[in-house]
Amino acid sequence: MSKVTVMGTFRCKDGKAEEMEAVLAAMVEAATGEPGVEIYSYHRGEENTFWFFALMADGESMQNHGQSEAMRAAMSAFGPLVEGPPQMTVTTPVAALGLDL
Repeated sequence: MSKVTVMGTFRCKDGKAEEMEAVLAAMVEAATGEPGVEIYSYHRGEENTFWFFALMADGESMQNHGQSEAMRAAMSAFGPLVEGPPQMTVTTPVAALGLDL
């Protein structure tokens, strides 16, 4: 089975960037125990823009992501802080340095 990558971006509401960083840290912590989650990361860009990158072992891991109680609790705090829907793209990695594909 092929690994799955998810990449995306979103903006948080004005004045909420630091609060968003705390929520994202909680989401990363919650994803720590999810089977098949190899990389799960958030990155802050300019102003209120954030970027997301994840590497999952396979499609099943992607489908099951976010189903734990801890992840659902962390994700519930995300919605009120985000300016609009995240723009996400699901892909299949083909070549990378530093990733075990």
